[in-house]
Amino acid sequence: MACKESAIVVDGDAGSARIAAFQRDRRELVRRGLAFGGAVVAASSIPLLASVRNAFAAGEDDSSILAEAIRLERIAVLVYDRAIESGLLSTRVERVAKLFSDNEREHAGALTAALADLGAQPPAQPTVKDIDSVVGGIGDVSSQADVLRFAIEFEMAVVAAYHDAQQKLSDAELQQLGASIMANQGQHLVVLRQALKQPPVPNAFETGEN
Repeated sequence: MACKESAIVVDGDAGSARIAAFQRDRRELVRRGLAFGGAVVAASSIPLLASVRNAFAAGEDDSSILAEAIRLERIAVLVYDRAIESGLLSTRVERVAKLFSDNEREHAGALTAALADLGAQPPAQPTVKDIDSVVGGIGDVSSQADVLRFAIEFEMAVVAAYHDAQQKLSDAELQQLGASIMANQGQHLVVLRQALKQPPVPNAFETGEN
């Protein structure tokens, strides 16, 4: 299978070791309800993680998994666009949000091309109302810090979803595309944490395999 587009990865260091750390952390996050670095995650983030992951879990073959991934990426575009429109962001953070919105559009484009190669049609374009079906709570943000925290939790959930999808995709090129997108989402996490003045790659408190 030959994808017509490839995911664009933003500048930054998000190698396999860092992605592995994200994967370890997200497993422990779901199990214990804790965030990276020992901070407590808001209760709303656990349903967020579950809803994003469940979107991928619903897919049983490559086509259905890609369709769910496209829907998630398009919702991610709406999330970042809504953050930009909120008026809560500084000029610098707004530029970051615009870059990430563009990244998510590129991801959706690459996934749509891959789905077309399988002879399937992409899902319908989501609306702003559809955001709440996956990432309810974005309407509650009232500051730039709130936006950044929400985006971090969302990106963590997306990394977890792509990790799960990697275990279900049967096509090697699709696995490679998914890994590239997952790495890009990991880079988003680094930048978002830096903007919130958090450690960009916190040490995982889990030291062994689950």
